[in-house]
Amino acid sequence: MFSFITDLFRSDNANFEERYQRSNHATATGGRTISYDPTLVHSLKKDHATLVDLFQRIWDEGFQQRDFYRLAHLLTLFKSGFQAHLIKENVRFYVYLEQHLAGDVHTLQVVKDFRTDMNEIANAVMHFCKRYNHEAFSEQMLRSFERDYRKVGEALTRRVSLEEKELYILYEPA
Repeated sequence: MFSFITDLFRSDNANFEERYQRSNHATATGGRTISYDPTLVHSLKKDHATLVDLFQRIWDEGFQQRDFYRLAHLLTLFKSGFQAHLIKENVRFYVYLEQHLAGDVHTLQVVKDFRTDMNEIANAVMHFCKRYNHEAFSEQMLRSFERDYRKVGEALTRRVSLEEKELYILYEPA
């Protein structure tokens, strides 16, 4: 019954092992595993604009209108867009910078601090999205939503500004 799964894994196993060994060799020998992408920063900034717009719509179309079905839908869109942005940023941006700046200990530490800060913000955003993804709100949830929305919004605004003004300028061809 499950032989198709076994066959799938067997047929790809040799290719996977070869790719894994090449990746480990490149990393172990100091080789780059992520290439520079001249469109990446523009793409990340476009994500920011989309996420900021969605975040505002959560307030305008969902919370202010007391349309909790719409609010839940917008939170789901925001959460998935935010996660996709984080994956892109973590895999393509931060890994590249860490490779590119390997010889500059001080700047590398700044980049790592940015990454750590982003992970903390990401945890707060995910908690916010999960906590308020309901189609009905109690009075207590209404009060806490407003407070939490403002906190998350302030953290995201600060972060987007820092990334676009100070961090993204470090992304340059090797």
